[in-house]
Amino acid sequence: MGKNFDKTTFDERDFRSFSQRLNEQLILLKKILARPDFGVGPMTLGAEFEMYITDREGIISPINKKILNKLDTSRFQLELNQFNLEYNVTPTLAAGASFSTLHREMKQALADANNAAGAYDSRLVPIGILPTLHQEHLQSAYMTDIPRFHCLSNSLHKLRGKAFEVNINGRDSLHLTSSDVTLEGANTSFQIHLRTEPDKFADTFNTIQLITPLVVAMAANSPLLLGRRLWQETRIALFKQSIDSRRRNSVAWRQPARVTFGHGWVRNDAWELFAETARLFPPIFPVLCEEDSKKLYQQGKLPGLEELCLHMGTTWPWNRAIYSASDGGHLRIEMRALPAGPSLIDMTANAALYIGLAIGLRDRINDILPAMPFRFAEYNFYRAAQNGLEARILWPEEKQHHPVERPITKVIEALLPVMQEGLNQIRVEKTLIQQMFTILRDRLNARMTGARWQLEMFEKYKKHLGTEEACQAMLKNYIQEQGRDRPVTEWSAAS
Repeated sequence: MGKNFDKTTFDERDFRSFSQRLNEQLILLKKILARPDFGVGPMTLGAEFEMYITDREGIISPINKKILNKLDTSRFQLELNQFNLEYNVTPTLAAGASFSTLHREMKQALADANNAAGAYDSRLVPIGILPTLHQEHLQSAYMTDIPRFHCLSNSLHKLRGKAFEVNINGRDSLHLTSSDVTLEGANTSFQIHLRTEPDKFADTFNTIQLITPLVVAMAANSPLLLGRRLWQETRIALFKQSIDSRRRNSVAWRQPARVTFGHGWVRNDAWELFAETARLFPPIFPVLCEEDSKKLYQQGKLPGLEELCLHMGTTWPWNRAIYSASDGGHLRIEMRALPAGPSLIDMTANAALYIGLAIGLRDRINDILPAMPFRFAEYNFYRAAQNGLEARILWPEEKQHHPVERPITKVIEALLPVMQEGLNQIRVEKTLIQQMFTILRDRLNARMTGARWQLEMFEKYKKHLGTEEACQAMLKNYIQEQGRDRPVTEWSAAS
């Protein structure tokens, strides 16, 4: 959830003061993380899911402010483009019926949003990229008119010094340019938050980095953009390129991107990820908050470290460390690589796969990493986004003597029992574990993701319709199936 503010212009003094606070708060964070009682508490999970707003024909409906006026604004939030909305799921204990609770709340939120949108003959659609988007929908006229988004667009454009460029190659290819960041708004995501013990943060974070390609391949749901068949999870390429603020060829060394898979395995603790962000990326929102962090800390209270947290939110690693002073203070890992859709029960199973694998593999991660240079994990991530369940990835085997590429499906198949072990470790209800396992096993056996379903239906309609009409027909079918909230393996087939 991004922080809102009113100011949109800043001077050098603002930037200097903001940078000074970042330095002060990094020192405070190190001290806070060293407290033996910091972050002690039960494991919890939460989520954010983003949705498109469309009319009855599946064409975007730019009315997010109108719908938000009818909803609980403590949970629903505006998104970058006027045809997107976000819902923030209430954090819940990871043990017990956590995934049922997550699924139930998302279902209620979608129903509430649809009721509100109904007044405008519109509805909400969780989908990675809306197939019926037109290029004119990705222009500044459709940006949500609030200072934060204007400031974001202006700041990144100023850093880059020229238009943003998108080049994606798949079965078709796409080249776009834009003077603002509205291309990024074509992505809608499902972001999972996991409260993590500080002393296990590094192992948990590294494990999540390692398994992210597997979950992305299983969850892929964004194969079409502007009528082009691109990557199975096109969001990954589109997000990175659409807000890439780097100036190409301005220096001989490779500049770090604000959208990134990461810069290496975490060595010790969460602090290094905060320090890395503060040291590698210039501030773009130098908004000074009222809180005096140093004074609060000296009084024995937990400061919010608001400037540091704001700055962390101006880079977009696919997995992100989060500090929070709430609930006695804690750390979370935000898993940001998954798309919205295809169904809410599929999204719930994706969350279970992520968390179950993270916990199930965590205790073994330091035995695995010597055979897994970080660049291999990054390679796996982009291959999974590009090819989904058809990808071949580098995956370490016990007693191996050299890296070997394997079908990603074989790796996932071997690890599904590990997911069950992980969910058992955190005491998720056994019937729920079995339900999630069954959904994922069936998806894997059928090789049927949301992306594959979309492409097969698109090809079916394309036999007798133009590209635009085929996208529209496929989307209508998608919305109908999504409304039944069954796993994508049970959706009607293209043939």
